[in-house]
Amino acid sequence: MALVTYEGASSSSFTHQPKKFDVFLSFRGEDTRLGFIGHLYNALCQRGINTFIDDNLQRGEEISVELLKVIESSRISIIVFSENYASSKWCLDELAKIVECKKKDQLVLPVFYNIDPSEIRNQKGKFGVALSKHEEKLKDYKVQSWREALFEAANISGWHYKQNCSEFEFIQGIVEEISNSKLNCMPLFVARYPVGINYRVKTILSDIESNDGHIIGIYGPGGIGKTTIAKAIFNRICDHFDGFCYLENLRERLGTNTGVIELQETLLFEILRNTNLKLGNKSRGINMIKERLSFMRILLVLDDVDKQIQIENLLGRCDWFASRSKIIITTRDKHLLATLGKCCSMYEVKGLDQDEALELLSMHAFQSNKPKEDYSELANRVIQHARGLPLALVIMGADLNGRTKPEWRSAIDKYERIPNEEIQKILEISYEGLDKTEKDIFLDIACFFKGFHKEYVIDILDACNLYPIYGIRRLIDKCLITVGPYDKFFMHDLLQQMGRDIVQRESPDLPGERSRLWCYEDVQKVLTQNTGSEKIRGIRICSAEPSKMKLEPKCLEKMKNLKYLIVNNVDICRGLKYLPNELRVIDWSGFPLSSLPSNFDPQKLVALNMPESQVTLDKLFKRIQYKSLTYMNFNSNQYIRELPDLLSATPNIKNLDLRECRKLVKVPENIGYHDKLESWDLRNCVELQILPSCFAMKSLKYLRLLGCERVKRFPDIPQEMENLEFLILRDTAIRELPPSIGNLTGLKRLDIGSNFYSCQLPSSIYKLQHLRHLILIGNVKFPKDVGIGRQAAACNSYGGFSEYCLPMLNFLKKLTSCYTYSEKCLLSGSKDLNLRESIIRFNRLTLLIIGNSKFLKKIPKLPKSIREVDARNCISLNSESLRKLILQFGRILGLSPNMKCSGVKHRVLMDSHSHRNLSNRIDCSSQVSLSRFNAIQDEHHPTLDFYLYDYEERYEIVVPGKKIPNWINHQSNESSISFWVGPEFPSIAVYAVFHLIPLKDSYANNDKYGSIRDDLIDCVYDIFISIDSREQRLFDSGSIRALKCDHLLFYGETHNRLQGKFGDLMQGDRNHVEISCKITYWVSRNGKYAPVIARTGVHVECICPPQNSVIIQHNSQNVDDDTEQLAPLLSQNGSTDGLRRRRPFKLL
Repeated sequence: MALVTYEGASSSSFTHQPKKFDVFLSFRGEDTRLGFIGHLYNALCQRGINTFIDDNLQRGEEISVELLKVIESSRISIIVFSENYASSKWCLDELAKIVECKKKDQLVLPVFYNIDPSEIRNQKGKFGVALSKHEEKLKDYKVQSWREALFEAANISGWHYKQNCSEFEFIQGIVEEISNSKLNCMPLFVARYPVGINYRVKTILSDIESNDGHIIGIYGPGGIGKTTIAKAIFNRICDHFDGFCYLENLRERLGTNTGVIELQETLLFEILRNTNLKLGNKSRGINMIKERLSFMRILLVLDDVDKQIQIENLLGRCDWFASRSKIIITTRDKHLLATLGKCCSMYEVKGLDQDEALELLSMHAFQSNKPKEDYSELANRVIQHARGLPLALVIMGADLNGRTKPEWRSAIDKYERIPNEEIQKILEISYEGLDKTEKDIFLDIACFFKGFHKEYVIDILDACNLYPIYGIRRLIDKCLITVGPYDKFFMHDLLQQMGRDIVQRESPDLPGERSRLWCYEDVQKVLTQNTGSEKIRGIRICSAEPSKMKLEPKCLEKMKNLKYLIVNNVDICRGLKYLPNELRVIDWSGFPLSSLPSNFDPQKLVALNMPESQVTLDKLFKRIQYKSLTYMNFNSNQYIRELPDLLSATPNIKNLDLRECRKLVKVPENIGYHDKLESWDLRNCVELQILPSCFAMKSLKYLRLLGCERVKRFPDIPQEMENLEFLILRDTAIRELPPSIGNLTGLKRLDIGSNFYSCQLPSSIYKLQHLRHLILIGNVKFPKDVGIGRQAAACNSYGGFSEYCLPMLNFLKKLTSCYTYSEKCLLSGSKDLNLRESIIRFNRLTLLIIGNSKFLKKIPKLPKSIREVDARNCISLNSESLRKLILQFGRILGLSPNMKCSGVKHRVLMDSHSHRNLSNRIDCSSQVSLSRFNAIQDEHHPTLDFYLYDYEERYEIVVPGKKIPNWINHQSNESSISFWVGPEFPSIAVYAVFHLIPLKDSYANNDKYGSIRDDLIDCVYDIFISIDSREQRLFDSGSIRALKCDHLLFYGETHNRLQGKFGDLMQGDRNHVEISCKITYWVSRNGKYAPVIARTGVHVECICPPQNSVIIQHNSQNVDDDTEQLAPLLSQNGSTDGLRRRRPFKLL
């Protein structure tokens, strides 16, 4: 940058790339270039003020667009008015732009150099003459805009140089004032590598712009990036305010009155620039802040606030400042922000996604945005440990920088067992802010109850006098724990590690002196050496592999205050003769004795969970009442033949799990009057015959008799039971329901019928006005006369009966009248089964399950209400039927088959994969046992809400096949696919091909693509979405069970639903979307095959840029053009499997 050296030029040229300047100088070169401007420019630069001045444009050139951008991007414009300023059109154009920027909060400061401001204001003298000459040559509106700009600029307070002092002194005064103005706040240092910051800042800024509230609260756990985001926002917007101030570390600095006063003085000085303000006491400071700042539009950041009084000491009330002021508060406590009321909008900072975490770690560990190629696996281990916490990634990345791979492995092993002290110190701040009961709750969850259902944990902690309803809310507000979508407790792995480390520090060398034991080695040492103490509050004896442990019969005798005893996957070889009476939880899978020790007094016991045990309940409840017992789980106990009098023995039982108790025959009469029981599971109690004669259980919500095949009679309901919502009577011997079933007025789901008996429904079934899901198995008959006049005919024909008689019904499955049979046989084994065209009359039908109907050839047109079709293993379906089914779903979503991707030009081959090509996609680490798979499924169904699933605007099809239809406009041979969309999410249909690959070459004999396999495959899959490589989110998750061949999955969602879920990720007019599919867990029943995602596709209205590809598919067997038929896939000895598909988020 240099002074203008040519006649007639102003400070108006820019030949470099635009950049941010502190000061833009506008001046008339012939008046000031040789003296005043040169001295002012040098003085500003010497003070470190980045000043723009240029002399590189040739005479006669017009003002450039780049120069206008420089004016826009400058913090301050100084206009040096001199006697010939108005004679330059260039100067006047600059002036007009500067005045325009003033309206957008740019600071404008005039210098009147040897000219009277009134001459400019009134446009007299040389200014008047110059403007008149311009009017002779130019259009009136141009000159008028200059006149208005001159008038406005002349009315701004500035500096008037009259030659009554030296230029040096005058310039020093200007520089001093500039230094003490907005430029005093240089941009704050944000982060060495601000990965993921821009996206989060934009999200908050969009809220700031659209929200009139004064306060923006940014909350999240320690180390999540709240301060970093606040600094970045401050840098972006501080120039738009009359004053601004960033106050950091308030939690540490506001602990004393002196600290409060110092911060109040800092706030006033940063905004007013007055060094003479002395407050004396904090009360005076509060009033001074209100008095001096209330008329100003300010930006204030309060970083790391943990008490409301800290805000009051600096803000008083949130409405003290002028309109459009903004106060940004960062805190770990969500509730603190909630106390500020409607003037505060809250933003929760989420952890980094997988890609962001990898980039941040790589920048610190490798100074590159990705890891070295042979370090990828190790880097992923670090990412998994950090779980998206930026603090952990930065510290561990710096620690691992320059290390060898063996050093990385050793360090990661240490991280996973011993918390890093730097990370621990930051995270522990939140814990230290808790009271004693809240600390106990946090440590109990960290050591024992992470992943447990919220209500279950609250009942246990309440019995320990920890006041959990309030305490848990505090932990959630402080971002120490969260409640997940299944109402279960979760916490960040590093927070859990922190909690456990706090417990270990209670007694580093003597585990028997700690309050909680969960590490198998520590527990074994304490129990086998009998070194326990009264300090022990809970013990968890769990082993990753099945193991045995020999204990002394009285090894728990020293632990008088033991409250939690949890045993799993460990065989205790000797029986216990002592249990502490303070126990609230006994959770012991496979308990080896027939009863508890005789000296145990269970008056405080809340949960007694003994699945797969040998306990006989008559012995257990013979001696004493379990008055506090709320949860009892004896599932899979084969020693229970008859239930004792639970009404007397467990008067407060709320949850009773007796599923798979296959020897249970009888349930006592009086349990039908238990008024506290809420959930009762009797699934697959195959010998059960006798239920109470009537039910009068006012609290019962959930009753499951699935598979109780000897139960012939359902009890009478003598009085209204409005709380029962979920009743499963499927696969029982019940042939009719009692008329009193109408007293279940709150029932929302009913499963009834079997493949062996017909079942008659009473007319009172129509009293169930809240019934939403009705699942009928086999031959279930509705009453012929419903007694409601003209509606009877409609009800008997099924078409529309739900609209008249069951107004809430939106889910109806397997109505017998939809099918036609050539002979009497089970539905799944029919040799000639077809759906009737009349199925279209079921205008509220949302789900059609016809899985394993291996002779079904055609699916007719379905009603518009349809949302999901499960045709798993329906291997005879012809391709025309499948094509029409997919087209129907596409029409519902508004996706035309003629919709093309504009980027596709040339044709590429999409051949069928060979096993060798796909075998490397098998993820052996996700293979689990069948029991573990079932447990995973059960974990996704913890509450009744998940059994009453509403489809809303999501659509799904599962059919046999290995090919994605040709008209789908985006296809890939990989498990992920990407495309471009506009500013809003359009409707999308995702396709995935599940291919079954032989685990050994010897299994591949009958393994043509699409053929029946000699195996049954269950899998859970996840579909993820990310936009512009930012946060990856779950798009869909589901499960497919008992696969025998390759299958095609169709999953679609509407524009409205997607915009609501992912609209916050969209930035600008073009967004790059990537969708990926992953098999998360899978089971091979016979150990012969494994599932992989062989292909993916997306049909979407896109704006993809031109590329060089289009899809040609070969060796196809389904869903092709109109004439192609799906070759039969039947094997001679193939059997139909009774298991059907289910999603993790609903159970059908």
